[in-house]
Amino acid sequence: MVYFTICIPTRNRQRYCIEAIKAIAASDETDLEVIVADNSDDATILADFFRTELDDSRFRLLPPADTVLSMVDNWERIIPETKGRWISIIGDDDHIDPSVLQLIRRYEREQPDLEAFAWARMNYNWPDNRVISTLAAVPVGHSTHIPDRKILHNELYRWSKREKRPAGGFGIYHGAVRRSLMERIKRKFSDRYFEHPTVDFDNICKVVKEAKSMIFCQRPFSVLGACAASNSASAQSFEAMRKLVVDFYNELGNGQQIQEDDFPFSPKLPGLAIISSIAATTWWFCRKYGVDNSGFQENFAHSAVQECLVSRTVEEYQIKVEGFRRGFDAFEDGAWSSHFNPPEVFTPSNAQNVLCGVHRNYMYIRESGLEKVITPADFYRFAEAFLMPVRHLVSAREVFAA
Repeated sequence: MVYFTICIPTRNRQRYCIEAIKAIAASDETDLEVIVADNSDDATILADFFRTELDDSRFRLLPPADTVLSMVDNWERIIPETKGRWISIIGDDDHIDPSVLQLIRRYEREQPDLEAFAWARMNYNWPDNRVISTLAAVPVGHSTHIPDRKILHNELYRWSKREKRPAGGFGIYHGAVRRSLMERIKRKFSDRYFEHPTVDFDNICKVVKEAKSMIFCQRPFSVLGACAASNSASAQSFEAMRKLVVDFYNELGNGQQIQEDDFPFSPKLPGLAIISSIAATTWWFCRKYGVDNSGFQENFAHSAVQECLVSRTVEEYQIKVEGFRRGFDAFEDGAWSSHFNPPEVFTPSNAQNVLCGVHRNYMYIRESGLEKVITPADFYRFAEAFLMPVRHLVSAREVFAA
């Protein structure tokens, strides 16, 4: 058994996926494997790349199935193919530093029952995804924390922080989960590793509930890349968001649905795809598996206001407010409508995605000035210049902060 498996599910974004593969292949870590699950319409592009350009036994390619798989089903087929003690999944337009496995080894020695490890992530827009002014974000901390489980449950299941969305964090997507936990999740939750179409938060909900021990490191080890064809690209354009939502719904498997009938906040509502899909996943999980999420409804109403307040234009603000109003009027007979109180007058911030610098332990960098930085891996290497070196974290005798 290898120690660490990196999984890359991909669909019709082969050129980005190839860049992700090349960046990982440059690592000299040996106790590592990479599984690429191709769900593309054209199977030849990645197959040819593996055959003619990638001479690396650490990598394996899962070819497309006979029919196009939903995202959740493509993720589902990966796990049985993995051999690692620890497993991580990234997007095909992302990057991960394989040296993170060295830190996982250190933490596992100190916490033998460790089953979930999370780290901070950088955010970067590919050059083809800068329709508006954009900033890359780099967390600049390096401390290690053991989360308070009660607080974590409140933030995830009850949305107690009342922010745009719960931080979550502890999951297999841009995090690492021990194989033992993934197998236990499958046994306990519907005999599947992944169940809900919002697959990353499906896993977060289950990992947070089931993990014996969890650790978070403030030092980033991966980059959430956003190319023009990515889900996150929709944040820059209503039109792009509509198209991605339509495509996502079209590719849902038989019998799969994103929101329950008693949760009338559809991701199809203009501008609300991300917050609605995450909230719907939280609601579904707590209802299906009997997790106490008392307070969620009121907290979600306040979170909805925060989502509206990050609108870039007055028109976008009005569209979001109207969508939420319709949802809250229908949600539990309007019981929570009075808690959704967005300001009547809204003035967009002129500084949004313009000002750069350090704010709340993040460094924000104007991406228009990154002329020689193209891929998320390029950006990670650029950002490493002002991050704590991995070797210092691995060798440290640091006391965990509760």
